[in-house]
Amino acid sequence: MNRTSASGVYPARGRYLCFKLIFFPALMFFLCESGRAGTQGNWALGGLYPGVALKYITSGKSAWELRAQAGSGVLALGPRYYRYFTKAANPRLFFGIEADSLTYKAADSKGAGIAAGAFVGGEVFLTRHIGLLVDLGPMYLNLEDDKFPEAASGIEYVLNLGLYWHFK
Repeated sequence: MNRTSASGVYPARGRYLCFKLIFFPALMFFLCESGRAGTQGNWALGGLYPGVALKYITSGKSAWELRAQAGSGVLALGPRYYRYFTKAANPRLFFGIEADSLTYKAADSKGAGIAAGAFVGGEVFLTRHIGLLVDLGPMYLNLEDDKFPEAASGIEYVLNLGLYWHFK
């Protein structure tokens, strides 16, 4: 049995959508989302303090995002995974995890490292397309210097603020 919608014909049973997201050469993430026929996710473009983000919100209660943030000689690039508590609410509360690749350059040193952590927060929709996002969480940071055998690691709390345009 088939069901017809405005955008085409979909099978009556749920379909299985699967695609691969590659964020780092050594890291591959696979997102497989089962959904009801005719459902689909949407994209959002975010302006962060200080950076940009591209988010894909699935038809379920999850989202994947790629972020790039820079400031004071530091560049952070990495993926985030969001899990929403409710599918359609305002504010839309969530929790998630993040992993970043870091590079830094200061007056007397430069190097690279990683950051990983968890966060909780919410997004308030100001209009149908514009959402204000706030989240907070602990991040483990590990940085190493290129020239010297120096390394630093520890846990810092990070507050993220962003304004998103949702393409619905």
